[in-house]
Parts: sequence; structure tokens; C-alpha cells
Amino acid sequence: MRFNITDNVVIRALSKICDMVCLNIMWLICCIPIVTIGASTTALYSVMLKMVKNEEGYIFRGFFKAFKMNFKQSTISWIIILAFGILCWMDSRIATMMPGTAGMVLSGVFLLAGFLLLGVMIYVFALTARYENTVSVTFKNALLLTVGRLPYTFLMVAVMVAAVVASLWNTATLMFALPLWLLIGGALIAWVNSFLLRRVFTIFEENDTAENENTTEEG
Repeated sequence: MRFNITDNVVIRALSKICDMVCLNIMWLICCIPIVTIGASTTALYSVMLKMVKNEEGYIFRGFFKAFKMNFKQSTISWIIILAFGILCWMDSRIATMMPGTAGMVLSGVFLLAGFLLLGVMIYVFALTARYENTVSVTFKNALLLTVGRLPYTFLMVAVMVAAVVASLWNTATLMFALPLWLLIGGALIAWVNSFLLRRVFTIFEENDTAENENTTEEG
């Protein structure tokens, strides 16, 4: 009786962790120029969305292929998101300095805007990784999904925000979290989000299946 070491659960888990570490390092390196953060994150989701269904193949080849193929659209999307993020942050800072009820109300408004922006950002990069569309259509779909699939949006944003807040809580947590971020942090968040995104994207896949069936019947 032959023993296949790749069938061992522990070996498979260690292999996944190793792949995620490699992906995280590639993602961080490709994010260094700042302007390439969008393309790097899209490439990360391109591999992760396949990884959660065990369809990833060669991760290095898949990552850099997605990085190159989606570079232009992802960079444009990232610049738009960054511009809105800076504007939202500046406005929120002004709101916190305003006295009374007006300041509280505006702070709440910009907090909600920040939440929506984070949700849209996650969906934009994941949609770009998964589907071919123009930048405007991708943002439209991302906004619709952010609101239409609010429970999933909340979970994904909560995972990301909680990880950052916990890391920056104090000096001790920062020193503990920094090596984790360098090794696997970003990839781990993308992996968790990809499980949720796969469920969200069923709406598109079901529509595609229905359209294909209708086309076959008409033919």
C-alpha cells in the first residue's frame, strides 16, 4: 500500500500556509512603489479567489500574470479610491474640530462614508481580479454589492479594520503584529475575504449560467 504524503492534512495545511507567505511577500514587494498597490492587491485576490476553491495552480505565475494583465485598470481604480480616501479623511478631521451637534453629525456621516469606501475598495479589486469590465462598471457593481450585500461587506470591513486597530493598539501589540504583517497578514485577510467574496459572486455566476442555458435552448 503506497502512502501519498500530499494526502496528509497537516502537509496540505503547511503547503497552503507556505503559499500564503509567498503571496504576502510578493504583495508587499509589489506595493512598495505605492502607486502599484491596486495592481498588487488585484493580483493577490486573483490567486486567493482560486485558492479558496483549490484552483490556484502556480501562485507565482498566477500572481504576476494578474498583476501585468490588470495593471492599468487597477492603478486607475487605486488612484480614484486614494483620492476619495484622502478627501474623506480631511473632511472627517475638520468635522472633529467642529463644536456641538454639527460636528457629531458630520463625524458620523464621514465615518459611514469611510465604511462604504472600504467596502467598495475590497469589491473593486476583487471584481477586477475576477471579471472583465470597464473601471466605471466595476465601481458601479462594487457600490451595488457594498450596499446590496451589506452583511458580507460588514464582515470583510470588520476583519480588515479589527486587524489594523489591534495591531496599532499599543507598542506591544505593534511589535507582535509587525512580523505577522510582513509574513502573512495581508494574504490572510485576503484569504478570509475571498471565502465571503465567493458567496457574494454567486449572483453573477448564477446569472451567467442562466444566460448560457437560455442561449443553448434558443439555439
